[in-house]
Amino acid sequence: MKSGILICVLALLLAACQQPTVYVFSENLQDEQRNQLDAALKVQSLPYEYVELAIPPDFGEATLLLSSDKIYPKETEQLAAIMQELGYKPQVNYTTRANHFYGDGNIGFYLKNIAAGTTFVMPKKLRTTQCSEEKYNDLLVTFTDKYADFSLPSGAVIRLGWEFLYGYVVIYYKTYSQTYSHSQPLINTPFGDKPSDTYTFTAHVNKPSWLDCSLQIVYMD
Repeated sequence: MKSGILICVLALLLAACQQPTVYVFSENLQDEQRNQLDAALKVQSLPYEYVELAIPPDFGEATLLLSSDKIYPKETEQLAAIMQELGYKPQVNYTTRANHFYGDGNIGFYLKNIAAGTTFVMPKKLRTTQCSEEKYNDLLVTFTDKYADFSLPSGAVIRLGWEFLYGYVVIYYKTYSQTYSHSQPLINTPFGDKPSDTYTFTAHVNKPSWLDCSLQIVYMD
């Protein structure tokens, strides 16, 4: 009887030893991001530990580096979802990168806030573009440190709060928000291609329609 119990205990210990570990690398995360990450890691199914080493510079903002010999699809999806909930688009790699290599099903979790090391300056005046309703294109939107003022076709000016959060511009309306990703494409004009600051909305909102637009300024000089 004792030998049977001993065999069961050894089997349990062996299973525990074989469970993969998530090695978490983080860089420049804000306190709120770190707290959200901690909370999310605690409820996912794998053991994890933080690694106090720099993330290789050729890694993107969010990278999952999987083991070359064994992959856990469900657990990988959980970790990718954590990155998405924090506002990142995860990149999954199945091979060695920058001398980082994992075996035995272990997973490398790399998250860095690139925007934290840069100074963000919002243009003072932009115009709506790519609106879901044509009549709301080319409306003036004026930004101050805290507010975005939308000048509507009726002549009314609607003031909304905004902030720059985790690399995105977020404008708040009542109980929800509209989020914009920033890019700087060249825009074709009658005077040739001109640089721009373009803020593309990341999701459609049903109401108000004038918030269902991207924002843009084209620099003609």
